[in-house]
Amino acid sequence: MTLKNNSLGINSILIAISTSLISIILHESAHYLIAEYFNLNPELHHNYVKPLIEPSEKQLMLIALAGPTFSLIIGILILFISIKLIKPSLMKLFLLWFGMSNILNFLGYMLIAPFIKDGDTGRVFNYFKMPFFISIIIAVITFLITKKLFQYLSKEFIFYKNEELFDKKECQKQLLIFPIIFLIIGVSLLNLPIAVWFSLLPTVFVPMTYLSTLRLYKKMEIIDAEITINKISITLLILTTLVIIIFRNLI
Repeated sequence: MTLKNNSLGINSILIAISTSLISIILHESAHYLIAEYFNLNPELHHNYVKPLIEPSEKQLMLIALAGPTFSLIIGILILFISIKLIKPSLMKLFLLWFGMSNILNFLGYMLIAPFIKDGDTGRVFNYFKMPFFISIIIAVITFLITKKLFQYLSKEFIFYKNEELFDKKECQKQLLIFPIIFLIIGVSLLNLPIAVWFSLLPTVFVPMTYLSTLRLYKKMEIIDAEITINKISITLLILTTLVIIIFRNLI
């Protein structure tokens, strides 16, 4: 395989990493803005926000709520644009990953809320004294919604191939398998050091959600794809580099 034949995979990896980091930055920025609104003199870090002035319980809850809520709203908006308004292209693929990443920043916290009390949704549930069994029910419903949603999104990957002669097995590697692996390893490493151990849970386990997308993609009968991606996007390469630099400077 030549570099040209692997361009789809390289672009997909760049997209997956850059969109994941951007969504994390936006998520933490939402926390930061609410903390700033309350004049808590917050510090913005790459995977958490630290108010230098002690917040009240209500303020802490609202700060925690801001991140997942913003991620959900922007995720829905971007996914809608990607699916409904953009024709198959590298931009459409970028927006698809970006939308999914933001949605996962919400759904992931809903899944761990019953067990991680210091997580975003865990703090919200704790503030409202959510019974444990209710939070478990919400987590189970969230899991089912997540699985169905990401299976549904598998059809958004059928437009792309790495060369004129369509090879489904090779495409599934470059479109999903390679990006998933790089997300788990790369973004976990970029998140170091961590303030609390559970900060790594989303970066390690959340990308595994894309396995639902991969499994359904494998089952689909795809004869050919519309677009051949056989060039590495310099724009994506520059964007990913800049995002990594910004992300790491937030330590």
